[in-house]
Amino acid sequence: MKKLFTIAASALFVLSTFSQTNSTVNGTNMCQTSEVMKQLYASDAKAKLENDQFELFTQQFTNQQAALKTTTGACYVIPVVFHVYGTTQSGKTVTNSIIINAINALNNDFHALNSDYNSVHTSFQSTRGAMPDITFALAQLDPNGNATNGIVYHPTASGFGNGSGYDALIAADAWDNFKYMNVYVQNDLYNNTVYTNSGVAWYPNFTMSNNKTARVVYNGAYLGTNTSVEFASVLTHEFGHWLNLIHTFEGGCVPPNDNVADTPLCDYGGSSYNCHTTSTANNPLNCNNELINAENYMDYAGAYGCYRMFTQGQVTRVYAALLHPARQPLWQPSNLVATGLSHLCAFTSIKSNSLLSDNVKLYPNPANSQLNIHIPTNLIGMNYAIYDQLSKIISGGKLDAEKTTINTTNLNSGMYILKISGTIIIKKIIIE
Repeated sequence: MKKLFTIAASALFVLSTFSQTNSTVNGTNMCQTSEVMKQLYASDAKAKLENDQFELFTQQFTNQQAALKTTTGACYVIPVVFHVYGTTQSGKTVTNSIIINAINALNNDFHALNSDYNSVHTSFQSTRGAMPDITFALAQLDPNGNATNGIVYHPTASGFGNGSGYDALIAADAWDNFKYMNVYVQNDLYNNTVYTNSGVAWYPNFTMSNNKTARVVYNGAYLGTNTSVEFASVLTHEFGHWLNLIHTFEGGCVPPNDNVADTPLCDYGGSSYNCHTTSTANNPLNCNNELINAENYMDYAGAYGCYRMFTQGQVTRVYAALLHPARQPLWQPSNLVATGLSHLCAFTSIKSNSLLSDNVKLYPNPANSQLNIHIPTNLIGMNYAIYDQLSKIISGGKLDAEKTTINTTNLNSGMYILKISGTIIIKKIIIE
C-alpha cells in the first residue's frame, strides 16, 4: 500500500522527534543519522525550521512531478574528498584503490548498474528508480587550485560521527562544503572504543555547510573491498542520507515514515527480518501484513546481503535535494571547473557537439573485453581519451579509421568517459 500524505501532514511529521534507536546487523552497529539529526534540531531551532521548510518544498516538487532528471542535458557531478584518519581500521587497510573501488560501486548503485538490480523482488520491479545523471567523483583540484586525487590522509582520529563536540576539528580539515562533499573515514566513529559502527550522515543543512561541518563519516573496515559487496553498499545508504533520503522504517507503521509514497510502511525492529527469501516470496511483512521493500538501500535489511534498489519516489526526492542551497553549488559548471571535473559534464565550460556526438557509436556498451568506437569520416585523425572516475586518463590515442577497437580487459567494472578532442564529444562507457 502506498503512503498517502499531504504537505501539512509531512510538516507535522518532520516537526516530531525521531524515535528510531541504533540497531545492530550481524554484529555491526548501523547508521545513527536519525539520532544525530534529532540532536541537531534540538540544539538549533534555525536548522529545524530550515528542514521543515525544505520538506514542504520537496513535497511540492514531488507533487508537481518536476524532477530535474527530465531536464534535457542534465548532469550532476558531485566533487568528493575523502579524509582518511589512520590507514589501518579494524585490521583492514584503507588505500587509494579501496576508495576508488568504493566510489565506483557507489556510482553503480545510483546508476542502477549493480549486478543484482534485475533480481529485485517482483513486487518492486516497477518501482525501481535510477539516477544515471548523478555522479560522485573524486576532486582533481584542491581548494588552492593544486592537483589532487581527492584523497587526504591524516593521523588517526576518532569521534567525527558525534553530533557535537568535534566541530572545530572537523572544520579544520574540511574543504569548502559548498565546493566539495567531505567524507571522513574513521574506525571509531563516536570515540567510544566501539569499532563496529558503519557510518552516519547528515541531511542537507545550510548552517552546517557554512560552518564546514556537513559530512558523511564512515568506517574504513566497511569500505569497498574491505567488506562484502552487499555490506559495502552501506556507503550508498549514507550518501542517500546526504541527499535527504530518510530511513524507510522511520516512524514504524505510522505514515508518512520516510516521506516517500512508493516505499511500503516498515517497522524495522533490530533483527526482526531478513531479505526476501526468493524474488516472489511473501516475506518479510510489516505490521499491516504488507510486503516490506527489504532490498531498499535506505533500509537495514539490505546489510544482510540484499541491497539492490532505490524507488522512483526516492529518486525524485534526491533530485529535489540537489536544489537545496547546501547542495546546489556543488554541481554547478563553474564549480566543476574549479574542482577539476568539468570534463565529466558536457554542459560545462566546453560544450559537446550533440549532432556529432549522436554519430559516434560505442559498442558493445556495456563492454567486457573490448569496445569499438565508430566515428563519421570527418572525425578521422582526431585524438581521444578515456577517463576513469578519478578523472585520470587510462587510455588514449588517435582515431585513424572509422572503427577503432580498444582492449578493455584490464579495466575494472564501472563508468568511464570518452572524450574526443577538436569537436569536444563526450560519451559514457560502462565496463562490466
